[in-house]
Amino acid sequence: GNVTLTDDPSVTQLKEINGYTTGSITLQSDDGALSGSAADLVLAFADTVTQHTGTVTITDAPNVAQLVTINAETDGAITLGDTTGALSGSAANLVLAFAGTVTEHTGTVTITDAPNVAQLKAINAATTGAITLDDATGALSGSAADLVSAFAGTVTQHTGTVAITTT
Repeated sequence: GNVTLTDDPSVTQLKEINGYTTGSITLQSDDGALSGSAADLVLAFADTVTQHTGTVTITDAPNVAQLVTINAETDGAITLGDTTGALSGSAANLVLAFAGTVTEHTGTVTITDAPNVAQLKAINAATTGAITLDDATGALSGSAADLVSAFAGTVTQHTGTVAITTT
């Protein structure tokens, strides 16, 4: 059945409630702060839970899939308790992981496919860690300013073609 929560649940409570129902969970107060491990937050947001708008603190280093899930379930700011965790995934998933307001990441990032300029720019803006391109041969095309932003920081050598669309 469906469940309506009239107060702010903790991550532990929301995770437990979610484990006992297959129905939707409505948070009448959707702006309460949540804090817990990435795995617990993913379980807390499993199934159908009202979109959360409060702050979220991830107390450990999430993986890309966990950060994507958590980011999709909240509109609030996400604080990484451990900003140094290594992240690895497709460019599209890394962009989703860093969508919204996420504390700046400082760990390494491995992009497992060939990103486009917009993806590389977004990922680079979200981390100060070194970025490794597993596929450095992908063609890139964009404005000079976007390409500069895409390659800002520490990015492994790109060996594919680059087309600059502005002077």
